[in-house]
Amino acid sequence: MKVRKTEYSAVLFIILVINLVSFAAYAQTPAITNDKVDLKKIEDKYWSAKDDEYGVIQNRTFSKTGKMYVSLVHGPLINDPFAKAKATGFMLGYFINEDFGLELSSLNYASTQNDTVTAYETQFGGAKPDFSLIKATKTLSLTYTPFYAKMAFMNIAILYFDMGITLGLGQSEYEIQKVNKDGLGNKLQANEKSSGTSYEIGFVQQLFINKNVAFRLDIKNSYYQQSVKQYEIGIGAPESTRASNSKNANDTTITVGLTLFTN
Repeated sequence: MKVRKTEYSAVLFIILVINLVSFAAYAQTPAITNDKVDLKKIEDKYWSAKDDEYGVIQNRTFSKTGKMYVSLVHGPLINDPFAKAKATGFMLGYFINEDFGLELSSLNYASTQNDTVTAYETQFGGAKPDFSLIKATKTLSLTYTPFYAKMAFMNIAILYFDMGITLGLGQSEYEIQKVNKDGLGNKLQANEKSSGTSYEIGFVQQLFINKNVAFRLDIKNSYYQQSVKQYEIGIGAPESTRASNSKNANDTTITVGLTLFTN
């Protein structure tokens, strides 16, 4: 049976169309390779930051930027081997921004000899060790407060607080304890005031009540050279015969108080 010419042409045309469609589908199909998909790379790319540099946006309920403040504080000196004292004073400051500020502090100490000195005096018939008593400090500090947070209080309220450090330079005033003896052997108190340049590092935390009021807690460490002189010299002995030396002093004071901010 012979195939007609028209039928033959139709068959060829259909075969050509099928081939063209198959070729187009093949061209659009991704090439299949034997490489395995690296899931670790995909995971790292998903979790990576979109930008190389980014920062945390801080939603601070109580802003400090551009505000002045004054703090009234009181608390004990805790580490002097010869003195017991309570500090009372103030801090006056200004916040340049939320993190950095400048602060001037002034503390006065009502210091007296502690139980260690009293026990020594009792044991050795009125003699005392050579010592000095801290009287006051004045310090200019840079304040840095990188920590800001909030916390729940017994499911009653949300409390906001910040915490930072202070680095300062100032003067520590102290009183050298000593006595003279007159011709009859009577002791005459002859304490001598002195001072030294001090370096201060402190930790500060403030708990905000509202935008103008906060409770404040400070731990201040002052380091300076303190002069110490022989407490007692012989009857009628000149002052030039009194022995003296210096030592490294570290005064640690903990204070609590109230801070008032400007609007």
